[in-house]
Amino acid sequence: MKKIACLSLIFIINVSVQARVWTDSEGRSMEADFVQTQQTADGTMVVFRKDDGMRYQFPLSKLSAEDQKLIKEGGVKKVEEPTTPKLRDKTSFEEAISSNLVQLDGRRLKGVSSDAMEPKEYYAIYYSAHWCPPCRKFTPKLVNFYKKQKRKHDDFEIIFVSSDRSEEAMEEYMEETSMRWFALDYDKKKRARDLTQFSGKGIPCLVVVDKDGNVLSHSYDGTKYLGPTKVMNDLEDMLSQKSS
Repeated sequence: MKKIACLSLIFIINVSVQARVWTDSEGRSMEADFVQTQQTADGTMVVFRKDDGMRYQFPLSKLSAEDQKLIKEGGVKKVEEPTTPKLRDKTSFEEAISSNLVQLDGRRLKGVSSDAMEPKEYYAIYYSAHWCPPCRKFTPKLVNFYKKQKRKHDDFEIIFVSSDRSEEAMEEYMEETSMRWFALDYDKKKRARDLTQFSGKGIPCLVVVDKDGNVLSHSYDGTKYLGPTKVMNDLEDMLSQKSS
């Protein structure tokens, strides 16, 4: 089944309906929640929310005639989502790590503004590379964890720091494994001490820090390798305790 490639990622909370399959004018399909329509310089855009919790926009004119009619005539029942609390100001650490980030837009990596990543309680920094077999084995587990936890807890973010041998390899790795989180710009690693400082002696390495950059869980205990799964489980416990 061909899938619709959404044009851009946005962060809007308004209204939603139960997920359904949407089809574009070329017959490609996508399962997502309808959130709202927006008027832009490029025409009417439809905002969708996919199961990873992220929001995307797609031109209304490029949907199938049936789906266009459904939206225009209000044939989808809208349900109010919880009001989003006002975002707190970023800490100095968060300001630093919000710079020089990229994210997949379709199959290509594109730079994002420093405001794209909202302040969170926890940040999981993932050091990994496509050439590393243990990394390729663990990454799908982390992707599934991210999707599952984002549906329940939005107070964390993952940032990928690549050890790939080229930006192209990094891009391919992220696209192949569906890493939909933020990543450090490949060319900015030498200047991004705030994100690279937590790395261990090997990969895969996962580190959880708080909003001030204090380490809460690490794949290494000194020289002893504990592995990323332990850190992932620790983060799940932190999120569960915070919401209880």
